[in-house]
Amino acid sequence: MDVNEVAAYLHLSPATIYSKRTRREFPEGTIVKLSGKLLFKREKIEQMVEDATELSFNHS
Repeated sequence: MDVNEVAAYLHLSPATIYSKRTRREFPEGTIVKLSGKLLFKREKIEQMVEDATELSFNHS
């Protein structure tokens, strides 16, 4: 997934995705830089969302 696809999937702006990358908020191994483009592994993004959802429901 590219930055725009991840932003759309997470309902965030591309600028927020870049900021989260800078702050290292994505799990290790999520981002690959290929030919100057940032690419995100779909499985890692989906797992990140699933983990956040589980935490949200467990704290309710």
